[in-house]
Amino acid sequence: MSEHKKSGYIAVLDLSGSEKKQLWIGTNDIKTLSNMSNPSNKDFYLSLNSFVFGSRKATDLKQIRNIGVDLDFYKLDISKEYVIQNLQDFIAEGMLPCPNLVMYGRGMQLIYTVQGGAAPQMAFLSQYITNHFIKMLMPLGADGSCSDLSRVLRMPYTTHSKTGKQIELEIWTRREHDLQELYDYVPPLEKKRQPKRTATRKKGSISTLPSQKGVMNLYSLNTKRKSDLEKIVVLRNGEIEHRHDMTYIYAFTTALIVKNQIATLEMTFQINDKFKEPQTKKEVERTVKDAYRDAIKFFDAFAENGFTMRGLASNLIKPMKTETIFRKLDIKLTKEELELMDTLIDSEESKHRDKLRKRKTRGSVSLEEHKEKTARQTDNQLAKLKELIAENPKPKWKSIAVEMGISERHLRRLRKEI
Repeated sequence: MSEHKKSGYIAVLDLSGSEKKQLWIGTNDIKTLSNMSNPSNKDFYLSLNSFVFGSRKATDLKQIRNIGVDLDFYKLDISKEYVIQNLQDFIAEGMLPCPNLVMYGRGMQLIYTVQGGAAPQMAFLSQYITNHFIKMLMPLGADGSCSDLSRVLRMPYTTHSKTGKQIELEIWTRREHDLQELYDYVPPLEKKRQPKRTATRKKGSISTLPSQKGVMNLYSLNTKRKSDLEKIVVLRNGEIEHRHDMTYIYAFTTALIVKNQIATLEMTFQINDKFKEPQTKKEVERTVKDAYRDAIKFFDAFAENGFTMRGLASNLIKPMKTETIFRKLDIKLTKEELELMDTLIDSEESKHRDKLRKRKTRGSVSLEEHKEKTARQTDNQLAKLKELIAENPKPKWKSIAVEMGISERHLRRLRKEI
């Protein structure tokens, strides 16, 4: 939290008792938060990002504040000292940015704090960066299923009830990172990177983002879908009947993000371990190999086609539609489960979200009142435009749009009406 990170509230989860408690902390509650961060509190968690008060759904994300990576190195039987040495080597060689905070519990968490926070529209980029950091840190036990923006981490200095140990914390650097800088450490979204940022680049802007909308949509869809699939496994306590299909879909989705077969395999092994009845290593390897081949074949064709689906060969295996995934997995999500999903939602949930978006846009008024207000506003704008045109025989449309306080696109619509 800072002067530049005021939007929304961060969530604090208290799992010490039999009932889960969730508290909401804003910029005026820093002292309260600080008092919670002590050894007497057990199993307290903190969200990495901020949300609308009372909701930690991805749709209610208000500000991206941190990127976090979990390192469960204890599962690989390697030491904390070995992990730290490798991290320092990666940083020294310019392969990995220096994390702001490193937390130690049973494993280790790396926290990269985003300078000034980032808008929810940058969620896909934040998750894309997270997945590539995970890919890089797989040999150190990075958890491939921890890229969700609504996730929480243990609160520093509180106690882990199972181990009885306090969550330790080290500050490795106080210099915050903007998304552009973090993005520079991962493969570009397109095969060809755009020019590096210059001294005149506006602070906080993303100069290397691709111009093609299609490739951004692809990564946005797949980073969210990967997270949704992980949520389904957790919500169902690993009871997935069609494990082969889940494995293929998860591997195909992950491959489109990381484009690395070994990392795709390792992340899929991790999701397989969460199944109540895990598949054999050979089964997983065989499925991942097929999914990876199909995914890369699709991506290459998609790139050659100008990052658009239109005109792609009909025999090409493409990312599955939501209805197809539900049919393949033979699952029907409950209303509560659907609310937690980003992309894997049915038509009813989609309509509900669209209704909420429209209601938010028009405020608390009814649809009829909103339409009436909009019509009055349009009439006023048309009258003003006619007046300006009468005063200017050769009008400069850009200047008129600025004077009226509207976009040039809206101005064109008004001109058509006249």
